Amino acid sequence: MSSIYRKGRDGYYYYQTYVYNPETGKKDKRIFHSLGTRELTQAEEKQAELDIQYEKQITGKQKKSIFSFFSDQRKSIGLVFVTVIITVFIMNTFQNEPAPNKKFIKKAESPSVNQKKVQVQDKPQESPPVVVKKEKKPTDPSKVLKQKSKQKKPKPAIPEHKVVRVDRLSGAFDQGKVYVTVAKKASTASLRLLCKKLTDQHKEFSNIVICIYDSSPAGQELAQGTKSNYSTEAQKKAWLAMYSYNPVEGDYFDNNPGGYLGAY
Repeated sequence: MSSIYRKGRDGYYYYQTYVYNPETGKKDKRIFHSLGTRELTQAEEKQAELDIQYEKQITGKQKKSIFSFFSDQRKSIGLVFVTVIITVFIMNTFQNEPAPNKKFIKKAESPSVNQKKVQVQDKPQESPPVVVKKEKKPTDPSKVLKQKSKQKKPKPAIPEHKVVRVDRLSGAFDQGKVYVTVAKKASTASLRLLCKKLTDQHKEFSNIVICIYDSSPAGQELAQGTKSNYSTEAQKKAWLAMYSYNPVEGDYFDNNPGGYLGAY
């Protein structure tokens, strides 16, 4: 369910809702932005339009979740399949191998000088030692998956970045916007660490918004605030994340902020 509310400091209506979160698999990702109007009727109309837009996104992502699961796990499934085939082959090989037969050799009887037969006791020849191959235990696929999951994940680090622009907004509140570019592709956890660092560096803002872009030409133009000649898709791809913090609502991080294009 979505909702709209009016902030007292600027009189504009704001929209907020919860959408599908690919990290948790639940509908717990909070989205909010300004509706750009002070009229309740217009705000309700825009709320209905946004509800339809986000509902389509949720439906599409849920349909893709099953296919994306099998796509992500294809390596593990292939490893299990190959392990089972090797195990069956080894077991069949040892079951069909015939056991070695023990052979005994009798010494031939030799006649004595007086041509009297003297019985000589047959002594069995010692058979060579039989080497028994130890059967390898089949690999448990579940243990293989557990060992992979136990591998230590690298700790996130703050990526190499550049603060391109800092804007202080006029008004009674200490509001500011920070525009940053990163040199290389970074994980969501690394971008979160960067936002925390920038928030600590700009204590003069009690209400802060941080926009992070890649270092492409489109990202550079967005960070500088100049008019972009690139397509909307190129601009959305260049916008990596948006972060906001204020003492009332706390912090908010969005790693797919393309829907806010034009508002910031």
